Formats: sequence, structure tokens, C-alpha cells
Amino acid sequence: MIERKISRFGVFFLIFLLPLCALAQKGEKIQTIVIDAGHGGKDTGALGKVSKEKDLNLAVALKFGAYIEENLPDVKVIYTRKTDKFIELSERAAIANRNNADVFVSIHCNSTGTPNSAHGAETFVMGESKNDKNLEVAKKENAAILLEDNTDAYDNFDPNSTEAYIIFSLTQSLYQNQSLDLAGKVQNQFTQKLGRHDRGVQQAGFLVLWKTSMPSILVELGFINHAKEEQFLNSEKGQTQMALSLYRAFEEYKREFEAENHTSSQPVTEEKLSAPSGTYFTVQFASRDKKVASTDKTFSGVKEVDVYEYNGAFRYVSGKFTSKDAATKRQTELRNLGYKDAFVVAFVNGERATIKQAEEALKK
Repeated sequence: MIERKISRFGVFFLIFLLPLCALAQKGEKIQTIVIDAGHGGKDTGALGKVSKEKDLNLAVALKFGAYIEENLPDVKVIYTRKTDKFIELSERAAIANRNNADVFVSIHCNSTGTPNSAHGAETFVMGESKNDKNLEVAKKENAAILLEDNTDAYDNFDPNSTEAYIIFSLTQSLYQNQSLDLAGKVQNQFTQKLGRHDRGVQQAGFLVLWKTSMPSILVELGFINHAKEEQFLNSEKGQTQMALSLYRAFEEYKREFEAENHTSSQPVTEEKLSAPSGTYFTVQFASRDKKVASTDKTFSGVKEVDVYEYNGAFRYVSGKFTSKDAATKRQTELRNLGYKDAFVVAFVNGERATIKQAEEALKK
């Protein structure tokens, strides 16, 4: 058990946190993402037999950003580093805050004291290290401050002190729910889509996430000192697949966030339902790379299944409703069936539209 006591560091931390909350972004549209390739320069990060963590992190970060730039032109991508350069942990968060970023993603690789003893991907959000394993991960990532010339920004924080991490239990981010949502989507892509071993969504006290004023996650792609995982992460195929998984999770998060905030872009003409055109609300509950029949057994229990294609994927929806409230009831039903990411979407004359546009059209 971790001893629960608050040091002078904790008192300072709470005082410092108050103005930080006021900096929180309140945007209703995802316009800027900061992608942070962990470590760099003199900070190599964890070491494998043939590779260094800093290099793998950067390779995946650049590919991830390139997917966004190519497919989501309305999103500005900012990198904390694009080369083998040392960036202080506090500066990484500062870059995100200065640019009013809507999302912050820090990319890392894990390691253990005993090679080949652990494997799999996990995604962290800022919070209390609830077990020794999470605490050790945080200690390793936070140890980068020992390479910094000036640690004043951390109030003499000792990354090896268990006591210093207790205070993080009091710093639940204003955006913790959104961070958890994004982290869950990342893990789903890594595990359900890509087949990586699932180490789950976790919480721990990472300094790189501490001062960010937006939904923020730290991704551990895998274990660099596990022979098979290092081989995978060091390959072009592995880096591409991990970057694509990150992109798909971010795209899903952005789309759902903007739909819920009624700020989706103008209707996209190619988003045609196979059903007759009309103006209505429906509930999207699944997405597939390959089209399957609406009667497929995987949709057992779901009423009125239909499908439309968007961005190369087939989106499955349930029901047609003339009010958002009615659609929301179907959303609840679907979530109770296990489709936890089900959300309401709208169509006007058979074309995808915002909730607000559908509501206005139905009033006419």
C-alpha cells in the first residue's frame, strides 16, 4: 500500500492548480492536436536489443500526424519534436497550452526489469497510481526531468519518491472523462482491431500530462525489451499499424465529440443511406472496414439495422426518429446491449447533417 500523506510539495501543488483550471479550453470543435514523441536527444528512453525508445516513439508520432494531415485537413497538427531532440517535460505541455490544443497525445514504449516478462499496449490518463505497476511506469517516464538543467518548474519533485506521487490523486483533470473516452478508443483500436495484447486503460501521475489544459493521454505502444514486440515496433509494418490505430481512435473521438456538440461540418454528399432519403435522427453503433449484412448475427438484438459508407468504412445505424429524444432512447438501448460508443447522428434529405440542421429542417 502507498502511504497517504501530503508533503509541502502537495500544498504548493494545490495552490498552483487553481489558476491552471482557469486555463482549460472550452472549444466545441477539435481543431488542434499536439503529438508528443516521448524522450529524444540525450534522453534515449528505454532500450531494446536493437532499438531505442526515442526513435520508435518519433517514427510512430510522425506517421500518426501524417494520417491526420492527409485525412482531416480541418485539424492542425503540432509536434513537440520532429527530430531527435531533447524537450523538457514541462515544455511539452507548454507547447500544447500555448497553441490552445484540443487534444494532447504523448507516445512511448514500455520496458521491464526482466526482458520478455511482459507485453502488450496500454494507455494512461492523469490520475492516481492505483497500483505498484502503474507507479513504476510513471517513475520511469518522469525520470526524464533528471536530465533537465532546471527543475524549478516541478517544485523539486523527486520522480523516485513514492510520497511525491500521492498528490496526483488530488489532481483529477477537468477533462478526465474525455481523456478516458479517447484512451478507451485507442485501446480498442490496438486490441480489438489490431490484435495487440490488452493491458487496459490506466491512471498514473505523469508530469508530461500534469499541466496540460485539454484532454490528454499517454500511450505505451508495447514493450521494447520483449523480443517479438520490439521486432514489431521496429518494423515499418508495425509502426504503420500502430499509427493508423491512433488515427482511427482520434478520428472517432473527434467525430463523436463534434456530433454531440452540434458542430459537425456541412453535410457530406457521399454519406448516403441505403434506405430511402428523408430527414430524421438515427443511432450509429458500429463501424466496419468491410461491409457485412445488416442481418449479420453480430448485430443480434439490434432493431432496424441500416448502413452507410463514410471515409472508407461502413457505419451501422439503428432506427429512424423525428426527434432527438426518441433517438436518445434507442442510444440507451444499444449501450445496454454492449455498444458503449453508440451515438446519435442526423440526416437531412438522406445526407449526413448536424443535429442542429436536422432539428431546423424538421421545424419547417
